[in-house]
Amino acid sequence: MSESPVCIVGAGPCGLAAAVALEEVGIPSIVFDRSSVVSSIARYPTYLTFFSSPERLEIGDVPFTPSGAKPTRREGLAYYRSVVEWWKLNVRQYEDVSAVRATGGGFEVVSHPSAGIEMTTQARAVVVATGYFASPNMLGVPGEELPHVSHEFREGHEAFQRHAVVVGGGNSAVECALELARCGALVTLVHFESAFSHVIKPWILPEFEERVRTGSIALRWNARVASIESDWLHLTTETGPATIAAQNVYLLTGYTPSPGLLGGMGVEFDETTGIPAHDPATMETPIKNLFVAGVLTSGKKANGVFIENGRGHGALIAAALKRRG
Repeated sequence: MSESPVCIVGAGPCGLAAAVALEEVGIPSIVFDRSSVVSSIARYPTYLTFFSSPERLEIGDVPFTPSGAKPTRREGLAYYRSVVEWWKLNVRQYEDVSAVRATGGGFEVVSHPSAGIEMTTQARAVVVATGYFASPNMLGVPGEELPHVSHEFREGHEAFQRHAVVVGGGNSAVECALELARCGALVTLVHFESAFSHVIKPWILPEFEERVRTGSIALRWNARVASIESDWLHLTTETGPATIAAQNVYLLTGYTPSPGLLGGMGVEFDETTGIPAHDPATMETPIKNLFVAGVLTSGKKANGVFIENGRGHGALIAAALKRRG
């Protein structure tokens, strides 16, 4: 069993960093992902610029040299592709892992490379490094499933000259509202608190505040979504019910990592924080040789672990496995 590879579920930056760390200590790995390499970044807004500087996004000693001070989404995608190629990582894209089963001294990873086909891979250890885009925080209101409603934002062109409503109070919501306004949408930002709940990137605040001042972005504080219709969004506010035009609705209310494979293996999650049981020094769960990496370790505070502080999880895992021989 010791000759079996380590199977990593999730080909995001933290999953790739784990694969590189294992390669550095001579432990082979296989990385599985239900989508493409770094699909979480691929789902970012088209014109996004990273908050982090490039050196804080680097993995595997592969230099990241963007054209500006902060890398763009497109440059990030190209960089992580180059990491896979440089390290010759064994990545099996578009191969969903449906189950991980403990065997007599290792694990069996069940995956599906295509519809109707099931494969099993023997592993000496498993690292679960799945992200959270598959589990957005749902509002649970009527109309949330309508086709003009989305929990993601790509670019503002689709809402040109249309009434667009953004629900949320973090960086994603503010950046979405800005891009929509730049593209000629009629924008309203709705937030259930009386101010932004997160620290907003300082370089985007001046433009946002100016657009609010001039009326190209409307703000509705202390308001919650009650229901959504095809062209209207109904709110509950401090002064009573309100209805606003809404031809495009973006519910950017964050994500909560799902227990998924870890829960299926019997790993317990803290009821308050949502953090899976694991040793922060090794990233190992109470199940021997089953590890966790990346955003899953932040639990309900999904913005608590980013690429820059999650990329080091792989080194901890590799060191733990190396000590065991």
